[in-house]
Amino acid sequence: MNYPDIPILNQRFGAPGRIAFRTGEAGLPIISLVNAYGTCELSLYGGQVLSYRPTGHVPVLFTSKAAVYEPGKPIRGGIPICWPWFGPSSDKAQPLHGFARLMQWGLQATEYSSDVTEVRLALSDSELTRHFWPYAFDLTLRVWLDQRLNLALTTVNRDKRPFTLTQAFHPYFRVRQITDTTVRGLDQALYTDLLTGQTGVQQGALNIRSETDRVYLPTSPECVLQDTGIGRAIAVAFTGTRRLVVWNPWIDKAHAMPDFGDDEYQRMLCIEPANTAEDAVMLEPGARHTLSVALQASLT
Repeated sequence: MNYPDIPILNQRFGAPGRIAFRTGEAGLPIISLVNAYGTCELSLYGGQVLSYRPTGHVPVLFTSKAAVYEPGKPIRGGIPICWPWFGPSSDKAQPLHGFARLMQWGLQATEYSSDVTEVRLALSDSELTRHFWPYAFDLTLRVWLDQRLNLALTTVNRDKRPFTLTQAFHPYFRVRQITDTTVRGLDQALYTDLLTGQTGVQQGALNIRSETDRVYLPTSPECVLQDTGIGRAIAVAFTGTRRLVVWNPWIDKAHAMPDFGDDEYQRMLCIEPANTAEDAVMLEPGARHTLSVALQASLT
């Protein structure tokens, strides 16, 4: 995989003290966004936010120490993009969670003001993407840093046929100890447990005490991850879907994943705005759809 030249990227798109490019793990080009409210880093490979640290906080996002940085493989941590399908494809030979997180994204623009630092990335159909998915599309990722970390993923159907997609932002949140964390804002939400196939209604706050893989239908498009170990709350607000997935692999699945430490399940929780199969997006030719998420951390 050919990567763009870092000095040229800094010359064309950088801004001293606000936007910078560097070479990361395995040569991956990394973008750093900085302002008074914090810092975040993105990889052009996968269009993936790798880190976010608000001013005065420890990092918000988790990345596994066993993560693999290799073309054709996903990076375990940060905020992967699942697109144009979420979960496994009907074709078992296709990559889990789609191909967007396995592609080199193009850089559209960067800009900044006194309060905002922003980058826009793009991915369009090519001979390589048509190997996975036979449609013409434009996919744009806008990431901007203000008092929150904001991501907006816009799909445009450039094909002559309608297509249907599922998708997600898949944030890995860093926690001190999973058993000391609580997810608030899901009370009375309907959910489907993907481990058992059963449905239910959430009663009160959600505490994680075992492997968890649930699709929630919250009563409002936001929730809060409360972490008493760190003394922090992370508000997660979203648009473009009605559903949130909450996931932690716990002990057995953590042991089974080669790019995830055996005990790292204790230090992460995924809360994912997702267009699942029950909330799939159907786009006519020329139509567009935007999925967005905003993260804001506060000390408690």
